[in-house]
Amino acid sequence: MSYVMGVDLGTTFTAAAVCRRDAGGWGPAEVLPLGTRTAAVPSVLFFGPDATVLVGEAAERRALACPGGVAREFKRRIGDRTPLLLSGGQHTAHGLAARLVRWVVDRAVEREGGTPEHLAVTHPAAWGEHKKGLLLTALAEVGLGEAALLTEPEAAAFDYSAGERVEAGTTIAVYDLGGGTFDAAVLRKVDDARFALLGDPAGADRLGGVDFDQAVFDHLRTAFAGEFDATAPDDPVAMSAVTRLRRECTEAKEALSGDTEVTIPVLLPGGHAQARLVRGEFEAMVRPALDETVALLRAAVRSAGLAEPEVDRVLLVGGSSRIPLVGRLLSQQFGRGVAVDSDPKTVVARGAARAATPTAPAVPTTPPATAEEQPPEAPRRPAVADIPLVLPDPAGRRRLLRPRVLVGAAALAVVALSAASTVTMEELHPTGSAAAPPDAATPQADTAAALEAALPDTAAQEVSVSEEQPDTPPPDRKAKPDPNVPDAGLTTTESSPTAPTSSGSPALERPRTPQPQTTPAAVTAAAAQPLGGTATPVPTSAAPPTVYAPPPTTDTPPADQPPPTEQPPPATEEAPPPALTTAEQPPPVTAEDPPPTTTGSPAPTGDPLPTT
Repeated sequence: MSYVMGVDLGTTFTAAAVCRRDAGGWGPAEVLPLGTRTAAVPSVLFFGPDATVLVGEAAERRALACPGGVAREFKRRIGDRTPLLLSGGQHTAHGLAARLVRWVVDRAVEREGGTPEHLAVTHPAAWGEHKKGLLLTALAEVGLGEAALLTEPEAAAFDYSAGERVEAGTTIAVYDLGGGTFDAAVLRKVDDARFALLGDPAGADRLGGVDFDQAVFDHLRTAFAGEFDATAPDDPVAMSAVTRLRRECTEAKEALSGDTEVTIPVLLPGGHAQARLVRGEFEAMVRPALDETVALLRAAVRSAGLAEPEVDRVLLVGGSSRIPLVGRLLSQQFGRGVAVDSDPKTVVARGAARAATPTAPAVPTTPPATAEEQPPEAPRRPAVADIPLVLPDPAGRRRLLRPRVLVGAAALAVVALSAASTVTMEELHPTGSAAAPPDAATPQADTAAALEAALPDTAAQEVSVSEEQPDTPPPDRKAKPDPNVPDAGLTTTESSPTAPTSSGSPALERPRTPQPQTTPAAVTAAAAQPLGGTATPVPTSAAPPTVYAPPPTTDTPPADQPPPTEQPPPATEEAPPPALTTAEQPPPVTAEDPPPTTTGSPAPTGDPLPTT
């Protein structure tokens, strides 16, 4: 699994943390357990006579039996080229620090199953280029040349901003009191991935928790001077007892951070005793050193161009910063509360791991370079095959379209001319309500004899009727149809005779739709039927429809004939027409027959007027 790693190389303890890559990016920083009892291990190396190298807790145990091969607090000596003599061998301080970092990385490889993508190692903010260069060279000699260095206050600020809401532009004063060094720095948050260092950091390379342990040990040595004087320096048993007593002093110091008093067992070859230590006595021992650290923090704030009230947050980092007196002194000096991490021993390691994560989104492969590192990509040229060798001529395309436009226009003109000719023919030969000229009608004779004489040759009658029609101007198209003429849509079984108009001339006949063919006998029977009778059904045939001329009517109907039941109103104010005789009486109107129509002689002057 891909991961990044941060290592806090401390004077007394060393801790490490990792950030693993997941589907959504980088996960939270997790402390890597290095020791059997705690996550951090003592920054102790042991070199045995047989070239055995032990680190951490194992080195502490071997130090009781062979104190000449143990190296402690070598971080303070980085920059000093004077070698350390351990079990007959010479070792530099920066070389010992690099071997300790190599051991921590090996533990991570065993646990995670692979080497980290990025590695960040912390150092005090007061270090110069000389010390940082020595450490980088030593790391490259042990195969960690890709490691990056990060200041301890900056790493602490990264971890603090991950757990607390810190807006961009917030200033944070970091008070880092560790086991062997003290660092004070002021940082301002630029964005989620960067912190800017304001002013010059301040610190002390030989001020930390080991100095407080030494103050407690000196207090016991003064209280039990006789027992210490009886201890021989070359006695291994006595030296083991002294080493054990130093460990008791460290535990007492840590216990006083939460308790008001502790009891320290003193087991020396010259005698056994117990010492009682209260918090007030311990704070009086370390008060001068703590006042010095507060002064260094104020100097860092002033170098940043700020005053104490202008600082937004005060962050306490390091195991020794948990001493209650430290929080009280800083609150009095800055006039605000301080922030203390729940695990100050690992806060720097977690922050270093977060700082080692790439700022680009996590992907399964190696993260891409940033915009500053990667030059802009030149635009790609299209392949030659994608470009046509001969481009089409736009003018040729327009020439191809012109004949199509002309053909379409010609077709539209032909359609328009055809429609116009059709309208003209309809006006010349109307088929609607146009009436025939008056001279087309002939005087009527006896209805029965005329019908019997005219029906045998229907084809000749059709020709004679069409030939007799003169060329008359088209009637007024806006004139209303004659209401006395039956609707063309109705079905009739016979040709009804017409009644004369007031002028004595037959009325114009409305052209009818084709009707089923009837026989002469049926027409004669229908004409002879009385007015009040019932219409007799007339058999029809499948022969094509035939248009008949109206039968002649008599000029003077009998006087004794009663008028028809349903006489249409006259078209003008003249006298009503005379009634028809019995022979000339039209058949009665039924639901199946259309209403009767009247015909008369045309007026001597002008065309007949339409009835209303």
